[in-house]
Amino acid sequence: MISTLSKSMMVVTAHLLMTACATAKPVTLELLQKESTAQLKLYVLDCGTIQTRDLSVFNPNVDKGVVLDMAVPCYVIEHPQKGTLVWDAGLGDKYSNEEKGVEVFQGAFHLKVEKTMHSQMQDIGLNSDEITYFAPSHLHLDHSGNANYFANSTLLTQKNEYDIAFSSEAINYNFDINNYSALKESKHIDLQGDYDVFGDGSVVILSTPGHSPGHQSLFVKLKETGPIILSGDLYHFEKNRVNYGMPIWNDKKLTIRSFAKIDHIIDQTSANLWIQHDPEEAKTIRMSPEYYQ
Repeated sequence: MISTLSKSMMVVTAHLLMTACATAKPVTLELLQKESTAQLKLYVLDCGTIQTRDLSVFNPNVDKGVVLDMAVPCYVIEHPQKGTLVWDAGLGDKYSNEEKGVEVFQGAFHLKVEKTMHSQMQDIGLNSDEITYFAPSHLHLDHSGNANYFANSTLLTQKNEYDIAFSSEAINYNFDINNYSALKESKHIDLQGDYDVFGDGSVVILSTPGHSPGHQSLFVKLKETGPIILSGDLYHFEKNRVNYGMPIWNDKKLTIRSFAKIDHIIDQTSANLWIQHDPEEAKTIRMSPEYYQ
């Protein structure tokens, strides 16, 4: 594993970050390292809980039969001049009507939502119809459950993820088009690599495929908190980061390259990695209506 990661990191160093489209400026390490002048606000919303009945599905080498309640956060980032970005859309608000939650995938997972995403956005004075950008890390049901709220936003996804999502292949990747059907007619930008969302280096989408074909992570520069990386499902909990573990359905080669890419960026920028589903980390996070700057 170490030798494989070392080779991948050499590739990353030589060809670090791809430009998202022909008209965008290339995303470089220098851009990520450069201090941002934007005074961002980052809100963390509680978008449900997933109880995993057998943790080994996320790493077959450990924790056979172990049950874990995993956090499902969503994020809102406010830029003082250039609008708002919603990162991930959690489990669908529809599950809030199920007092005992619901079973999915033949009982492998139990889903529960106690607070709706809609109500939490209202609490901080935001209307989903007015969000500038919506960027899901990927389109599994715990990241796209409320995606239809953002049909008026500009959708930021990798082109291969988008193409699969609206094709007959979607079901083969556990994408449920009902969660994001309204986005079909939305304005969208086909990303083919990394992308500087606001054009000033303050928020950068990082292409990290493997968990899904177009999986992506998010680099955010906060003036007081410092730079952070929102991991999406690159990792699901701390043990998988330590052991470079991955779900049984991941593309192993692409995932290893994505691990190496994020490790390299963290080494060069001292960014703090937030593992979105990790339940212990979730206990330390300030939740909306509080925010990070």
